[in-house]
Order: sequence, then C-alpha cells, then structure tokens
Amino acid sequence: MILKAFIAVLVTVIALAAVPLTATASEPAENPMTIILIDGSSIRQSEGNIDSVRSILAMIASISTDREVAFIDAERPSTVIGPTALGSTGFAESIAAIDSELISGNTERSDIFSGLVQANTLIGLERPASGSNVVLITSGSSDENTNSVYKRVLPLVDQLISKSNDFHVITIGSVSDTTNEFAQSLVSRSGGEYFSIQNNSEIYKAVANITSNVTNTNLEEINSSTLTLNDIVSLSVDVLPETKNLQFFVYLENSRGSISLTNPDGLDSSLIDGSYAIESPYIRSIKIDDPTPGTWLLDANSVNGKFAVWSTSQNELRLTINNSGPVPFNEPSSLVVFASRGSNLIGIEDGKIHAYVTTPEGQTLAYTLNDSGLDSDTVAGDGYFSGAVGPFNSTGIHNVTLELSWNEIEYVLTSESSIDVQHFPSLEINSLLQGDLNLSERTKVATINVNVDGQPYLVQYDDIAWDISSGDSSPGKLEIQANTASVDSQDWIYDVFMTVDSPGQRTVSFALQLEYGGQSYIYTATPLFISSIEPPAVQSVVNEDSRLDQTRVETLQTSQEFPWWVIVFPVSLAVAMLSILINWIIQARPKGFLFNDRNERVIDFANLKRGFFSKLLFKNTISGKELGMVGFESVTFKFTKGKICIESNKPSASVRVDNKPLSNKTELVDKTWIGVGGKLYSFVQ
Repeated sequence: MILKAFIAVLVTVIALAAVPLTATASEPAENPMTIILIDGSSIRQSEGNIDSVRSILAMIASISTDREVAFIDAERPSTVIGPTALGSTGFAESIAAIDSELISGNTERSDIFSGLVQANTLIGLERPASGSNVVLITSGSSDENTNSVYKRVLPLVDQLISKSNDFHVITIGSVSDTTNEFAQSLVSRSGGEYFSIQNNSEIYKAVANITSNVTNTNLEEINSSTLTLNDIVSLSVDVLPETKNLQFFVYLENSRGSISLTNPDGLDSSLIDGSYAIESPYIRSIKIDDPTPGTWLLDANSVNGKFAVWSTSQNELRLTINNSGPVPFNEPSSLVVFASRGSNLIGIEDGKIHAYVTTPEGQTLAYTLNDSGLDSDTVAGDGYFSGAVGPFNSTGIHNVTLELSWNEIEYVLTSESSIDVQHFPSLEINSLLQGDLNLSERTKVATINVNVDGQPYLVQYDDIAWDISSGDSSPGKLEIQANTASVDSQDWIYDVFMTVDSPGQRTVSFALQLEYGGQSYIYTATPLFISSIEPPAVQSVVNEDSRLDQTRVETLQTSQEFPWWVIVFPVSLAVAMLSILINWIIQARPKGFLFNDRNERVIDFANLKRGFFSKLLFKNTISGKELGMVGFESVTFKFTKGKICIESNKPSASVRVDNKPLSNKTELVDKTWIGVGGKLYSFVQ
C-alpha cells in the first residue's frame, strides 16, 4: 500500500509539473528525435507487457547522446516527458517518470489520435534534424485499434511522413488480427517497420532490428548463450584510439545476475567519469564517453537463462588520401594517407597503414605505407604515411581500401576510398640525327611532341626543362624553339637544335614540369644520345719515287743509330705495370647494402661473391648482372673514396632513382631508393 501511494503521488507530481506545448517554434535542432507514443491502457493489462516496454524504452532512450527522446502516454497525451538525451540534465528523471507512468495503475482510456496530434505539434515546435521518427508501442490485446481509429489517425501519420519522419509500430504480447492489420497498414505508408514481440524472450531477437531501424545504430553481437547459475562469462572488446563512446547492451532473460565492465586499467565502469548505466527488467545499458583505448572486459556470473551482449562504438578516426587529384597512367606515384579526427590530424605512434588498390579489371595490389622517413616518405613522424604505388596500366577509378592496424591492439580500422588514374601529359622525343654531329655546326637534332594519350597538348616553353651530361667534353649549346613565332605563346611541337665545339658523347635529358590535375607534375622523357667526332685529316699526295728515296735515306740513317728500343720497351712496360698495381691498390672496395620494401637486406656489396677476374680487373666496379637480381642487368655500381654512383649502360626507363629515370651517372647517398621493374629498393651506406 505504501509503495502504491508513493507511486501515485509521484505520478501526480509529474503530471502537475508537465508543461503543455504552447511555446513558439524554435530554431531547427541539430540532433534527430524519437517520439515514443505509448498506448498505456492496453499495455497495463499485463505486468509482463509493462516490463517488456520498460526494457525497450531503456534501450531506445540510451542508444545515443546525439538523439533526443520524448515520451507521450496516450492516456494523458497533453503530458509530454522530454525531449531529453542520454547524459543531459534531467535524463534520469525523465526515465523514472515514464517508468512511473507505466506502473501507476491508471485506468484511463488511451487516445492514440490525440497522442499523434501532440507528436506532430512537438515536431513542429522542436524542428528536429533528419532521421527523426515516431514509435507507437501498443499491446496485441487492445480493442481500440479498429478500422475507424485507423481512418482517424491516418492523416496524422501522413503529416509526419510529409516532414520526413518515419513511423514505426511495436506490439507487445499476442497480436489480434485487427491490431496486426492496424500496425501493418500504418507502417506501410511511411516505409517504417513493424515489430511484433510475442513474449519476453523475443526482445532478445528484436534488439538489433529495433536499434538499427529506429535509431540508425548498428549493433555488433559479441555473445549469445544460455547460462546456468554456475557459469562465468568473460568477454573482451578492443577499443581503438580516438573512440568517442562505447556502449554495451546486455540481455538477461531473468533479471538476476551480476554484470561488471572494467577498462584496460582494471577500473570498474561505474567509477569512470562520463559513464552511464540504465537498468530495466531485461535490458541493461552501459555507456562510456571517451573510453580508454585498449582491451575492455565484461564479466557475467550468477546468470540463469538466456544471455546476450551487443556493443557499438563511435570512432571519429578516419583515414584519408592526402591528394584527391588524378594519378598519372603508367607512372610510379606516391600515395600519402593521414588519420584525422574531424579537422585535426592525429599522429599514429604505434601503428601501420596498408593500402589495397583494386584495378577496374579486379586485380588487387597491396602496398605498405610508412611514417618513418623511408622510401618515398619525406619526414618521419609527421603523421603522413607515404609509399610508392603503381605504375598502373589501366585508366579509370581504382578502389582503395585503407587499413590502419596497431601493434598492441588486435583491431583494424578500415576506410574506403578511390584514386582516378588518368593519362597525363608526356614528352615524345623524335631523334632526327643520323650519324655523328659535326663540330661548330648548328644542327636540328630532334623534335619534342607534347601529348595526352596521343592528343596534342599545348604547353609553355618554360614548362620544358633539359640537362646535358657530357663527361669530359664541353656540353655545347642546346636550343629549344617552338613552331609559333612568339616565345610567350603555347605549342605542342618544339624543335631541338644542338651546336658542339668538341668531340665526345653527350646525353640530353628532357622533363616536363607543370601543374596538371590540381597538382605539380613532372614527366621525364627518354634521353637523347648525341655523338660528335673530329673531322678527318686532309692527306697530301706524294710522288712514289720520292717516297722510295726518302725511305732509303731514313733506313740508312736508322741503321747507323743505337737501338734504344731494347732499353725503352722493358722500362716502359715495367712502369705501366707498376702504375696499374698502384692504381689497383688505391681503388676503393665496394661497400653498402640494398634493402627491399620489407626492410630486408638483399645485397651486401662488401661481401658479394664475385669471380676472380671480376675482383682483379674491376675491383671498384660491380656490374648489375653480378647481383643476380632481375632488372639490374643494365646498370653498374662504381665505388670511390668520395662517393658511390650508379650509372646506366644503355638507355632504359625501367630503372628509377628517387622517382627519376636513370639516364646517366647518379650519386647514391644514404636512404636513396631505387625502383626496378615495379619493385623498390633502398641503398644504405
């Protein structure tokens, strides 16, 4: 009697405290809202139905801090409890108030029509964000859900739909044909869902569907079992860094049982700031704001009957490709990815990122990105993970799956993205030179064609860069001239003129440097090789008889002189051999290492097994063929005391040093990366 009197007084206080909705319309709200309309008179016909409704309300109300919840009891539709949200002031009081309404023992008749009028009024005043909805909870034994009631409430449901609000119906207990048709007809007009819960055990089956459809929250089931009082269950959940909130729903067929949740430091969740716990007859909800990253433990014991646990978390950590512009076709590129929370870049201290690129043909290519300053990553620890990708030999959208994993947390954060591979401008060098270049003669040696996938592309004269490697010879004079008259105009065909003043071999490298696709782009063309020689000497015609006479005279004079060659030849030979020996001794020995893209050492130059004659004749030079690795056959490594160089034996675009084609001798420094046939190697001294 005392309990009933207390509840009656509490309900009276709540009813008197409720404020009718007479306020003017406010600014649009930032969060969506769920309005729960309870057919109180039908639900109160069974104590089991009341417990089921209390469990469903606790679940819907506590699902998110970003969703507001309001309660309307159709018995007294003028009284609105809420709107409120988990974590806000008055939330616990609102839940207690609706509980009191349900168990108050009122005998008034529900008026669903007036309840829907109040719901429409509340939405008009609050103007909640998209994703809002109304949920009608009624009992299958109600005799109010008739065809006449349906016709009355139909315009009100349509009004909710016109404001982009879904309408859902949940029935508790056995369902009559009239109630079933009533519920089906209402939800079919709005695209909502109809949930029929026949008994308490079916709450377990409906948890995931109700939360997904009503609150747009996906739950992950982590346990489902039937326990006895002697069973003990311990569940672990890995929480990622930057997780905003963590929530568990625990279903207990019987309300008895002990449930505890502890963080990675062993602290019970009830002692953590920002934790919320709501208990109802069958559902227990535990929510933690800004949970500590690591492994959380949920323990259950003394549970008798069906036991199930779902979890959900909100993590704002996202993986983003730094450059959203197109990627050049058939050219190696650098993929840069960073992790962020909102607009803030987040440093990943103990993790790694993998990128899986799927081509339009369905082929998947795997790449490892790093933030250690290795390979194509420029700055270690700056939060940007980089790696060389490609070249891609097909154009179009390439889907990219980014995976961030941690060394200490057994969880992988996945983000989906894409890159667009397109044809970029390229240079086509057409050599016009046949034979050797004459000295001091201005000669047209080549033409440059600029195109995109074979189509002409206009560029400025300054967009074309060039460099001459001439060895010991003078570089000469190179001129690039557009077909147009003006130097400032654009063209796609350029003529190349060369003038040299000394014999020798020259290598001319060309590159296109410009802004394309919203990014800086450099294309390096195949080098142009130019050779020049001295003109042949002019020979004078000499009388044959005079030549014979001169020969006799020279022979006679020579026969009378001492044969110095007998002494000079051995001495010269000894000096030459001594010079060769000294030069061999002072030559630097090979040194350094090659590492592959998995940071595995594959070559030790100092201890490389070589043939006897190779060591003897080429002490400081190692041919790429001696490495026994595919792709290095066309290069040579030279070691001196001052530097280590790599040079190409023949023109080839298959070998790149720091993302530039190897066209001549290039010095190798520590951490220089070498690309060969799509594979990356790092040279380490």
